[in-house]
Amino acid sequence: MRLLSITSTLFLIFSSLGIRIAIADSAYPPPPNIRITTIALLNNEEQVFLCPTDSNIIISNWRDFRLGYRQIGIGRSTDGGLTWTDSLIRASMQYYFLDSKQSDPTLTVDRLGNFYMSVLDWDAFGFTGESIIAFYKSTDKGVSWTGPFSNLNHTPPAGLFEDKQFITVDRTGGPHDGNLYCSWTRFYNGPNRIMFVRSVGGSMLFEDTITIGPNQTSTGCTTPISAGQLSIPIVSSNGDVHIFWLGNALDSGLTCSSSIKIKHSVSSDGGQTFTYEDHVVSSSGFTLANGGINTYAQPAGDADITGGPFDGNLYISYTNFGPEDNGASDVDFIKSTDNAQTWTDRIQINDAVVSDSVDSFHPWLIVNEEGVIIVVFYDQRMVPTAYVDFDLFAAYSFDGGESFTSNHRITDVSSSPFNLRSSTAPILNWDDKITEEDYYDDQPEFSRSPRAGLIGEYIGVTAFYDKINAVWTDSRDGNSEVYTANWYLPILEPRLTFPEESSYSNSNPQFRWATSWKHNQDSYRLEVSTDPTFSIDVISQLTDTVFHDLASTLPEGVHYWRVKAFNLAGTDSSEYSETNSFEIDTTSPDPPSLLLPLDSSETNNGVMSFSWTSVSRLESPVVYDLLISTSITFPNDISTTTYSNLVLPELSFDHQLPEAGEYFWKVIAKDLAGNLSTSEIFMFEYIQFICGDIDGSDEVNIGDLTYLVSFMFKGGPTPPIIQAMDVNGDGNYNIVDLTYMVNYMFKLGPAPICSN
Repeated sequence: MRLLSITSTLFLIFSSLGIRIAIADSAYPPPPNIRITTIALLNNEEQVFLCPTDSNIIISNWRDFRLGYRQIGIGRSTDGGLTWTDSLIRASMQYYFLDSKQSDPTLTVDRLGNFYMSVLDWDAFGFTGESIIAFYKSTDKGVSWTGPFSNLNHTPPAGLFEDKQFITVDRTGGPHDGNLYCSWTRFYNGPNRIMFVRSVGGSMLFEDTITIGPNQTSTGCTTPISAGQLSIPIVSSNGDVHIFWLGNALDSGLTCSSSIKIKHSVSSDGGQTFTYEDHVVSSSGFTLANGGINTYAQPAGDADITGGPFDGNLYISYTNFGPEDNGASDVDFIKSTDNAQTWTDRIQINDAVVSDSVDSFHPWLIVNEEGVIIVVFYDQRMVPTAYVDFDLFAAYSFDGGESFTSNHRITDVSSSPFNLRSSTAPILNWDDKITEEDYYDDQPEFSRSPRAGLIGEYIGVTAFYDKINAVWTDSRDGNSEVYTANWYLPILEPRLTFPEESSYSNSNPQFRWATSWKHNQDSYRLEVSTDPTFSIDVISQLTDTVFHDLASTLPEGVHYWRVKAFNLAGTDSSEYSETNSFEIDTTSPDPPSLLLPLDSSETNNGVMSFSWTSVSRLESPVVYDLLISTSITFPNDISTTTYSNLVLPELSFDHQLPEAGEYFWKVIAKDLAGNLSTSEIFMFEYIQFICGDIDGSDEVNIGDLTYLVSFMFKGGPTPPIIQAMDVNGDGNYNIVDLTYMVNYMFKLGPAPICSN
């Protein structure tokens, strides 16, 4: 199947015109939802992995508050996620035993089916005590665990606090296969730092820690700046270890200013040494979703290590407020095809028509054994009254991250954040809940108290070929519970991208949609009609691409289109996509008439105001391109300045002229269908002079008065720039100007005011 890299291009084009692609989530039904946790208390922050040697075995872990403060719950399923056992890490296996607090559970599995778990472990005396990262290993598919193993090969010093440790294991089969990698944030040693540690070949003996996030400073900063937070390690197909995290990137200069970026460092020697950090993409950082849910732009990602057509690609998804977003967070996505040297423009995964009004957040991303990208995330689109309740959605990419499918709802019941259990230290009162009154009447105070993050800071998804399992925080039972679902990769109705809903085209557009099924295993039927029910005038054409040009010409007027997807095996097909409408408009707008500056006019004003008549029409709306050039041919080089897609209430525009000389200008009127018309060309001359500098000496003095008397009464030479003689600004050159100059020089009269 041929693939077209269209998504980033469409995003930029439509954003520049203020146009949003309107798309909708899939109507494919949610899978059955299953509750894992058995204790009706506070549970959140989940991870999950399938066993690669037995996909019926699934292990999950989460942050569990059943004993009062944070412990780690472990779920195990032996039937593919239909039923689960639910337990805690035993007190005897906690690093600080009876005084231990545990949090931030993470999980991974190696190629042979050995599971690894990591948790934050610290003593009960708070942040002034000791803190370590504890690791556990299971070689029997989660039946039993050994540990704890410390990330430090020495006694932890007091005052060190480790946080947000994420782990992965090399599953490439290469020279570092089986290495376990962990990155995290270390606090209370001055500015925080991003740290890294590894164990080699399945061993649980950890080497010395490495600092990844370096000291940051600039000429404007008196102290080093914290490195960041929320790091994640990813192993690419060549065995390189990539660390991504969220942090402030210092600007250069005298002020200690910064912007929020996703940062990156890489090791090409199995985690022994790392490059200096680079910056991947700008991000909005830490935000708040409706209902008081704390959201974080943590990079969630994975690498394609399949050996397939997208092998080597790196993928990152994150919560973000982009400049085009209307105060609501989106789930954005970027990818690299050159081992993190460069990155694509971001695209948006969440596809609700009302995405500008709802928050989407907390994505988690994995790549299955066939290179399919699977992303799950929270989204608040389903309950439109206030867009506060949230659901879990999924989206899939079959084309290496070029496009994502229509969103697939996973939860079958929406969760209210006001049903989530809340907690503040010490956490003993299990009747403490967040109410709508708390949120709406006292949101600032509420916002300052994350209360265990409500839903935590991350979720989990895992897959083995077409089999997928996700875990998330759910409040349908009036508590914060861990829910799960397992399903097989669906073939969803196509996600239409172009032409968008209610758009215009001046000829047959190239129809485009997202890939709905696996690379080289999909086909599509495109249908176009003048009838929204597709009962008459239907053009139906088959294609094995996700873009198509019709063989026939469409008449002017409104048309409707939809697409249905099929797998090439003929065993499955999608529902029809949503129906989008567009209008064929082949009528060019009338050419605009130029008003100012007048043709063949002169000016001494370096800031020229251009104006022209608007174009009134019943067809598609019109925007304007203003072209200003020193050449009448308007070449596409530095001699021509173009202002594109102008929509001005008074159709006027100011432009700074760079230097004196002749200029040419014209205006192109173009509608959203692509039809255009061009005005006539006007010329004007920009003459630079000092008003009253009649002799051209670059200053106004008695010599100018003498020059003017000689010119007027003694047949002397004409002034070098005649406009400089119009000192009273009336547009004439006569004895009145001489009188004006005498008054200015000898009687404290007003300064020269030559007209333009």
